[in-house]
Amino acid sequence: MSTFFNDMQAALDTQLSTLSGGYDIAWPNTTYKPVTNTIYLRPNFIPDDTIQVTLGTNGKDETQGIYQIDIVSPRGSGRTTLTDNVADHFKRGTVLTYNNLKLRIRSVSIGPAINDGAWFFVPVSVNINAYTGARV
Repeated sequence: MSTFFNDMQAALDTQLSTLSGGYDIAWPNTTYKPVTNTIYLRPNFIPDDTIQVTLGTNGKDETQGIYQIDIVSPRGSGRTTLTDNVADHFKRGTVLTYNNLKLRIRSVSIGPAINDGAWFFVPVSVNINAYTGARV
């Protein structure tokens, strides 16, 4: 059984967990209650299409995707420089490895800031790709 998608997310989650600063992380599908007046991070792995990129029945597949990290801060607290810290932590060209899967960071960008109730968040999008064997 292949674990490619889980390995991709684990590689990205592991990288995020090493970000300096001791920020809380609201991991997907886990219970998290934000602490008042505290910045936290909220990652989501968004895989895109997986396509065959080499010839043959056992040709390699390529998966592209986005690892979106929302930087969530209290509304009214001003903009944080944490967006640049996260972008530096996931800089273009970095190769992450997990369970023998190699994942490459293609680019990092930010999206528009969003006010959501008592919170203000800025999404940081980490664009990735990985080559894997064919599923058999």
